[in-house]
Amino acid sequence: MPGIRTTTVGSWPIPFGKRPALKRYYAGELDDAAAGEVLQAAARIVMDEQIACGLAQIMGGEVFAPDFVHHVPPRLEGVRPLEVRDPSRGQEGVARYEPSGEISASRGTGHALAFRRERAIEPALEKAAVPSPLTIAMSLGGGHSFDSQLENLARIVEREVLDMVEAGAGEVQIDAPTEAILAAESARSVEDIARWLRFPFRSVPEATTRTVHFCLGDIARKPSTQIQNLRSLLPLLQALDGIVDRVHLECTHAGQWQDRAVLRDVPRSFEVIAGIADVKAKPESVEALGAKIDRLLEILSPERLLVSSSCGCGRMPHDDAIRLMRNLVKAAHGESSRR
Repeated sequence: MPGIRTTTVGSWPIPFGKRPALKRYYAGELDDAAAGEVLQAAARIVMDEQIACGLAQIMGGEVFAPDFVHHVPPRLEGVRPLEVRDPSRGQEGVARYEPSGEISASRGTGHALAFRRERAIEPALEKAAVPSPLTIAMSLGGGHSFDSQLENLARIVEREVLDMVEAGAGEVQIDAPTEAILAAESARSVEDIARWLRFPFRSVPEATTRTVHFCLGDIARKPSTQIQNLRSLLPLLQALDGIVDRVHLECTHAGQWQDRAVLRDVPRSFEVIAGIADVKAKPESVEALGAKIDRLLEILSPERLLVSSSCGCGRMPHDDAIRLMRNLVKAAHGESSRR
């Protein structure tokens, strides 16, 4: 059997030796320029580790954003804090903001800037990611109070996407946990959700691979909803037909894996990245991951299938992240006892 392609989502554990300097950046003591050298050095370590794992496609590790999207609000104009982010409280520690004007981001969200910084030292880096407009709105913690600002947020994401393309990204991924949660809970219409995923891709050149990553959140290694399936995403995927080239689906919650047969109904225009390596648990064996790949190959052709972690590895213990992705690569290459 030919090897199945392997990729990753985005985040990676922060390199231990770089933490003291990076903490100064996270605390706002260093700006983007002053922290550039340490951010680049940390990303170099991350990319080397991913290359050593054997991943077919690497990413920069989001060393500039250790808490996923929650670094974005402080970079925005037009918002003011009501309650600051407290990562130690997990799901309960999400910050809350309110609008104070028209939202803009003169400094950007940091994602395109990071891709430029990382690609300068690793020409093989060609995949970049940025959170979706609704996911940034979620990080503001204001419920529907930012609905009137969604077009502004969408323009901010679009600028990041186009900046990444200009910098040489061959694939741009929009991270959309909020959309997956809203679809699972039927909290917004499919068209309303799809609208804000289409917007940032509207001017992307055809040669660029457009990817969306759907998961159910990962705060303190816990999902943000207990409604866990794949079938609720199908109408949304159908609404993105012709807009998206790849869809990355978290497949590790029991309900999601039980729903895997619905992957047959994913639009044929999509390649499917199956997130089968669980970042919220101890690393599965090569044999266990290989068995999952076999089950997926009963549903999807190898030409349409890629495999990855369920979400970013950034919240995993460092050694577990390496073991997980190494096992995934071995399984994807058929290095197990399965026949």
